Amino acid sequence: MLRRLELDLASSALRSDDVNAPLTMFLPLNDFGDKNGFPKPLDWIKEYWNQNEKFWLSSEDLLRQPFILLLDGLNEMPRVDRADYDDRLAAWKNFLNNLALNHPSVRVIFSCRTLDYGTKLTTKDLPCVPQVEITPLDDSQVEKFLKVYSPDAAAHLWEQLKGSEQLDLYRSPYYLRLLIDQTSDGRIPEGRAALFTGFVRTMLKREIDNVRLRNADWLLTKRDLNGIGQWRSAYELPYRGVLFNALADFAFQLQTQRSDGDTENTGNKMQVRIDFDGALDCLSTRIPDESQCENLLNAAVDLQILDMPGDDVLFVHQLLQEYFAARHLAEAANKTKNSTALAAFTNLASVAWLEADISPTVREILQTLPKSGTLSDLPTTGWEETFMLAAAMTDAPDDFLRALAQVNLPLAGRCAAQPDVKVSDELRRDLQQRLIARSRDPATDLRARIHAGDALGRLGDLRIELRQGEHGRYLLPPMIEIEGGIYSIGSDEGIEEDEAPRHDVELAPFALAQFPVTSAEFKYFIDSGGYDDERWWDTPQAQRWRRGEGTGESDRENWRYWRNRFKNDTAFFTQFVDEQAWTEELIQRWNSYFEMTDEAFEAMLRDRWPHQRFTLPRFWNDPKLNAPNQPVVGICWFEARAYCAWLSAQTGQHYRLPTEVEWEAAASGKVGRRYPWGDVFDATMCNTIETRLRRVTPVDVFPASDTPPSASEAAIADLPGNVWEWTGSGYQAYPYRADDGREAVDGDNIPRVLRGGSWFDGGRDCRSACRDRDDPSNRNRNSGFRLARGH
Repeated sequence: MLRRLELDLASSALRSDDVNAPLTMFLPLNDFGDKNGFPKPLDWIKEYWNQNEKFWLSSEDLLRQPFILLLDGLNEMPRVDRADYDDRLAAWKNFLNNLALNHPSVRVIFSCRTLDYGTKLTTKDLPCVPQVEITPLDDSQVEKFLKVYSPDAAAHLWEQLKGSEQLDLYRSPYYLRLLIDQTSDGRIPEGRAALFTGFVRTMLKREIDNVRLRNADWLLTKRDLNGIGQWRSAYELPYRGVLFNALADFAFQLQTQRSDGDTENTGNKMQVRIDFDGALDCLSTRIPDESQCENLLNAAVDLQILDMPGDDVLFVHQLLQEYFAARHLAEAANKTKNSTALAAFTNLASVAWLEADISPTVREILQTLPKSGTLSDLPTTGWEETFMLAAAMTDAPDDFLRALAQVNLPLAGRCAAQPDVKVSDELRRDLQQRLIARSRDPATDLRARIHAGDALGRLGDLRIELRQGEHGRYLLPPMIEIEGGIYSIGSDEGIEEDEAPRHDVELAPFALAQFPVTSAEFKYFIDSGGYDDERWWDTPQAQRWRRGEGTGESDRENWRYWRNRFKNDTAFFTQFVDEQAWTEELIQRWNSYFEMTDEAFEAMLRDRWPHQRFTLPRFWNDPKLNAPNQPVVGICWFEARAYCAWLSAQTGQHYRLPTEVEWEAAASGKVGRRYPWGDVFDATMCNTIETRLRRVTPVDVFPASDTPPSASEAAIADLPGNVWEWTGSGYQAYPYRADDGREAVDGDNIPRVLRGGSWFDGGRDCRSACRDRDDPSNRNRNSGFRLARGH
């Protein structure tokens, strides 16, 4: 993306008559010093400028005119350990502060794998570092990309991709380009390993007459060259000559040469550069002749596998480096029949958080973390992508993944979930059961439980059973029976007026889903055409919403409400910002809304929230909010009820949204628990703003928040926190009466009650008695729903 920006800016400057059009310079931060130390950022920039021989402008004058620095890979800076990385980051912070004070015409753009690193550039003197997140392409963007870059094959390719397991892979322009460059026959490779193999084959076919390849039969033999196009498997490359075996060895050695000792979630995953002499040393184990090593490197450059800028050697893309390292790993596993030897290879992916002996603990971290902080993830190994690619290319994936599961169970689950990895039903079930146990183990670190839950979602949760119905496939959720009787509802604590008075309500027996409805479950509703089938939208209001009539108004009204409330009560705004730990950028954005005229604000609302028809949940393509085992979010009340109607037709049973008193009865029990687990709030027991995860988590990774199970039934999970849950009830004052109209489903868009709190809200909102309400058309990132079944 930075390279494309560099090209666009340069092209614009060349076409412009503006003598002050900015210059640009791209610098890879994985070349910022080495393990032995690092230069001052300004000295490093000047050295690069002078190396490029742009002597018409001296490096001394460089920062005195409009200039844009494009710095790639903030997380890829070489370092010895975490402290060394922080020192390098501090050097860039000081550099940025100096620029802001002394060179205001200079701009700097960093790229980074995660936003976590970008926040660390913020200082008191530079309080607002704007951040842009590059998200995966949505369906319409993938289809448009295919039409632009492959107009003849676009329709055929999209027909194969649409709704397939492969589609998520191709939500990246990089993968789409690889696909287009090798699909003249219209067939899509199954999985990434086959995709990269196809890329290399395409390059081979293009370079078939390359003199360097034709005249060196030790690189590729004549039999190799004659066999191009006659492949026996999806992953075969010429193997008699040394070329691709040596590249696989080379990539594997580069993978092992990355820095060690990083304690954060970098996985130290980077596109490794090595100097030319170092590359020759790596290759010398297979090719002792130095001149032949150089010929091999040049041949790989011809094939667009390697790049050799200056005196460095690197793979043209990190994913190609990981692919060739995976070939080495898969070949080693294929030759290994001994389980002990296989374990030696899988130990590369070993994680330090197998058990619960992680220090410091989540509770200890939260005690020192500022409100604006985010709970850091557990370290990764940097071998994850390599193992996922290797799993597809091994001859015995069951053996490979069994060994991997001993050292990294979530990674083994992710590998097994790939469509191109063929594992036995026995192994799949074993991994699923172990992932369920890990995700629910209270002795295991919360973050390790989340890893297990995410992997389980990809592999499939055994507890949610796949069935075939009249309207297609569906997932049958586990339901927990709740006994009827007298329950005390509401609260007299005085925290919220609408919770009072506390009063008794008699309930008939009913069942409540063990988990909120997940994205995996809701996907079957989408795939069955649920948004297009009028049968599931059973009220006039729901039908109007499905057609897209007035769908933007609820969001506009919500923004009007918060603007007016914040604007008229600055003390509340300050308190809210503090509780929610808003970033400086978000605060400044809202301050700009306060300064707008009402007319300008309304124009902004109309532009941002047009009336339109929806056929997906609002955040369906957001990778932070759409994992299979996470509660589906961005769901309005009408969508939730449509799903209930669809599932009822599929099963012949009556599924619905619970009433708000049923929800509270399940959470508080007949003993009237303040929280489902008891009376004292604990930030480690459910997902709220105090947990500092700042994301939706998979279901059932907070076992301590389960309702106490009865003698014969399982507990109900995730009632507090994670996502607000729609109920069927209209919002009215207490005391509750089922016959006063609040349970009517065809009211004129009256607010509907939500329960449970969420990852975005404080602990007091996840109390059993807490009530929230929203317009039934609103689709928030922290709102989902749970099923009830009964009368």
